[in-house]
Amino acid sequence: MESGKNLHASIPAALLMEAEKAASAERRRQLLYSYGEGQAHHLGIKEEEVDRLIHVFRQEEQDGLKNENGRSELPGVTANHLYFRL
Repeated sequence: MESGKNLHASIPAALLMEAEKAASAERRRQLLYSYGEGQAHHLGIKEEEVDRLIHVFRQEEQDGLKNENGRSELPGVTANHLYFRL
């Protein structure tokens, strides 16, 4: 087996910060995607329904169409299911 070779390089600080920023954004995107998949599975939402549900939810938000509890009229979906923080 051939042994590996070490490579040493200097990277400008600005480039390193930009690379770390991009890596952080990618990790956040992956966490967000995983969270969304889990929520969709928990709520029984299929991938082909997502665009329509987002449109309906946003329209309800814009029009103020909420039930007496202040929740969306989407079946089984509340604002807490669609708003989240990482």
